[in-house]
Amino acid sequence: MNSSWVKLVIAISLDGRIAFTPSNKSNLGGKGDRKVLEEALAWSDASLMGAETLRIHKSTCLIQNQKLIKKRKAKGTKLQPTCLVVASKIDFNEKWPFFNQPINRWLITNKQNQNRELKIKGFDKKIIIQSNWSQTLDKLNENGLRKIVLLGGARLINSLLEEDKVDELQLTVVPKILGGENSWTTYKSKNLPMKMFDTTSWILMENKRLSENEIMLRYYRNRKILN
Repeated sequence: MNSSWVKLVIAISLDGRIAFTPSNKSNLGGKGDRKVLEEALAWSDASLMGAETLRIHKSTCLIQNQKLIKKRKAKGTKLQPTCLVVASKIDFNEKWPFFNQPINRWLITNKQNQNRELKIKGFDKKIIIQSNWSQTLDKLNENGLRKIVLLGGARLINSLLEEDKVDELQLTVVPKILGGENSWTTYKSKNLPMKMFDTTSWILMENKRLSENEIMLRYYRNRKILN
């Protein structure tokens, strides 16, 4: 069985923040960031987001670029990647735009919700989160979802970093200074692997100047790369 590949795709300020406030739903990046985000989605089998991110935005990112959509169609893949939502509390509103977007929606939830009838009928499939992310990613792999774009939020990102399950970082650095505690990793974390602190932990694969003075940085985790 092929391993999963998790690519974190986010826009961050010069001081490493992802939003003005925890509940701010405005997009930090500009047109250039949107372009590379859609390219990442076009590469992927699925996007992965936390429940709080969905509650804030009430929708997910879609590929709008018709050339990218046509390429996916030519490959025989779905026009949009499956959207995976990680949630323990199921309190979503079916009237949100998310439940009308042209995507497959999968819910990743805990065992407490395994036999519980969900109030929201908008999900196509339910996956029970396993004891760790390795097993959960294996479960997604078994269901045909190997290439995963991780969109946030910080707690979800942190949980995957703690288990060293992020293979690639695609960071768009936006020329803004936001301040505050809304970093792309949770400031409360004390469990990141020590091996991530070394200067050789991540290999710079690409740096690209985007529009509006933004820069996209792409790093691979320094371990065996997938073929």
